[in-house]
Amino acid sequence: MHTLELSAQARTLTRFLGELSPRARVRAAAGTPDAWRNVYPDAVAVAEVHPDRPVAMYLTRRQRGAYRFTAVVLDCDAKRVPAEQAAADAELLAAAARAEGIEPVPTQSGPNGGRHVWTGCAEGVPVATVRRIARAARTLCPSVDIAPLMNPKAGAVRPPGAAHRHGGHNELTAHTIEQAVKALGSASAPAEAFERLAVRLESMAAALTVERPTRTRPAPAPAGRRAAEDDEHQDGPVPPSIQQRGPIMRPVITDAAGCPQLAVPWRPLGDRAMKGLRRNLTRHHDHSQQAHAPARSMALAGWTQAEGLAVVRDAQSSPALEWLRSERQPDGTRAPRAEEDTARLWARVWWLAVQDAARMPRRPEDDGGRHERTEAEVAVVDLFARMRAAGPARWGRESGPADAAILAALAWLMLTAGTTDVSANVRRLGVLAGYSRQTAALALWRLIRDGWLTVTAEAERRAGKARRVTLATEHQCPDHDGHRCAIYQAADNVSPVHTGSDRRRNAAAPPAPQNPPADVPAHLRALTTHQQADVWHSLGHHAARTLWEIHQQDRPTLAHLMTATGYGRRATLRHLHQLQALQLATTARPRRGTTTYAATGRPLYEAAKETSSAGRVAGLAVDARVDQAAHEWWSAEEEWSALPRAEKRARGPRPGPDQIVIPGQAPGARAYPRHRDGRPDHRRARQIEAQRINATGLLAHAQQLAQAGHLIDPAHLSATGAEQPQPRRRKRPVLPARQHCRHCHAAPGERCVTWRGTPAAEWHAARRAAAQQAAEDPTRGSQQNTA
Repeated sequence: MHTLELSAQARTLTRFLGELSPRARVRAAAGTPDAWRNVYPDAVAVAEVHPDRPVAMYLTRRQRGAYRFTAVVLDCDAKRVPAEQAAADAELLAAAARAEGIEPVPTQSGPNGGRHVWTGCAEGVPVATVRRIARAARTLCPSVDIAPLMNPKAGAVRPPGAAHRHGGHNELTAHTIEQAVKALGSASAPAEAFERLAVRLESMAAALTVERPTRTRPAPAPAGRRAAEDDEHQDGPVPPSIQQRGPIMRPVITDAAGCPQLAVPWRPLGDRAMKGLRRNLTRHHDHSQQAHAPARSMALAGWTQAEGLAVVRDAQSSPALEWLRSERQPDGTRAPRAEEDTARLWARVWWLAVQDAARMPRRPEDDGGRHERTEAEVAVVDLFARMRAAGPARWGRESGPADAAILAALAWLMLTAGTTDVSANVRRLGVLAGYSRQTAALALWRLIRDGWLTVTAEAERRAGKARRVTLATEHQCPDHDGHRCAIYQAADNVSPVHTGSDRRRNAAAPPAPQNPPADVPAHLRALTTHQQADVWHSLGHHAARTLWEIHQQDRPTLAHLMTATGYGRRATLRHLHQLQALQLATTARPRRGTTTYAATGRPLYEAAKETSSAGRVAGLAVDARVDQAAHEWWSAEEEWSALPRAEKRARGPRPGPDQIVIPGQAPGARAYPRHRDGRPDHRRARQIEAQRINATGLLAHAQQLAQAGHLIDPAHLSATGAEQPQPRRRKRPVLPARQHCRHCHAAPGERCVTWRGTPAAEWHAARRAAAQQAAEDPTRGSQQNTA
């Protein structure tokens, strides 16, 4: 009887592997027939599999250089939970798969009560989708082991009919071998069904979690001041109007400032969202309801609360959000709100928008899929094409890097604003470009003079509005020696001009023209972050252009760099020597006997610390915020001084300049500091405003962004952004009894096949070293086992 049963299991194993194994080999267990180990180091051919030896079948096949899962197996292990729990988890996962049109094939893995739920896809499921399924299943069911699904290269599971190391076999519980082979092979579900299964499991997992994720509270604000990031209003539950949408479909995380954010790729707002922002509302509209839709669009686009607040403060680009900037008076007029009140109201609107957006159906854009380019994005792509058509000599002259950096900064503002008509605040542009405000103002004037930009609205100093500019389509040439006309029509293929310095027959060809990047926002964010690095205040922004070209090209030669940047041989070599001295660039393997160069990947902030220039851009960003606050105070003082004496008397005395701003009171309602002779004391005003807006916290946030290599935007700085406590990483004790690698199943003394530099490889190396120490010192090993 035992022999007949064994032969039936052998036939099941042979049939299953012969028709469903995606590879010609399977992994076989190590050890002896009396003591098989839970490691599978040997790879044997399918035809040579012994029925008494435990084997594991690979789940993926390699197709066009990428792995795809032909079998998605949910392993409900009964080691950490009772067997009843494993069976219930398997039934739950099988029902979820069945609901999406996927026929599950359940099996009993062995004598311990573990269960497997096999699902098949002949065309192959992408790795990203399978990992989403695994993570959601692990959240739903505590018995699920996701290790095989997280390792597409070496992940494997024992198939039906395979022997178990403790005795018994993996047995089909609801199908015959013919039915199982058909359900997992020819009649298997398409890949779209597994995408729906991932969404279903994520929704079920999100329903088990807390409706609002736990937020890390910032440090308490000083007494008498209401922090812009105050979130006491968010302690309430999600309103029923949002709750009825259903479970959370997108994970909600916290950004660097501790504010809620959706875990989706960043992208610019679409045309529909921009039209909603530009709506002019009347008193008959519900302003709070009209503010919800644009905020929800920002949340779906991966924006942060600080980025949305910057749009709220720009009255010209967001008329629909006027309710957040002003409040209605008894006489029907609207009075400006205090900056703290606007931030507090926006925080509430933002939290509701994030909760609503998290429950909306997922879209391809949520996983980094292609989205339709907006008008601003198309204009930015055309701008960079025209900049390339202008030739490297235009941007390689003395003032060229500043002009190119200001254009890139304006392009970034156009993407974030969703329009080509943006406010050209020279302080903000200077920070984004990596220059001072004086240099940014001169560069902006040159770009307007040369015809790249045109002014749509002049600055209003009293109102605190900077001039607005847009991309120009024509210009009149001025009588100026430095004038060089802008390019308005770029050719389809913009080829760089060869310098002519190397006319040999085997000379290196000029680099190919750069095509528009597929992800324009990511490319522009990387360029802006690169050009505002602190190290260029020591090396110069001409060296920044050289390093950027090294990043963009594949091992460029000296001739390639000269052609792409427009610099001569001596200047290019000087830049390369400076970059090599700071370990930002290095020589690569030669190409036809010519030296090539490559970037090292060293953070620019580390190089800035070596040149004692670290923190320069962070200081400029904080100065911009302090200057803006002081200017608003002085504008309020000028408005007060212009009032008639009778009206001043009717309003009563104003608080002193050093008095703390009471919540609800405008900061400009205080008296402006003055000298004894009556002259305004602007220096003292900047000191008072720096203390009021917590410039120290803003500087800490800006320095934190610089150290992490992120973009520094003065409008998005938070006074508490750098005060978030970092989670403490506990060092777990290493137990020699658990030395096998859970990722590649290698034993302590065997070679780990996990890629170097990954947490899995470090995990395996640490435990292998601990196993060797335990072998050398048996006393220490026994003490650790006892612990």
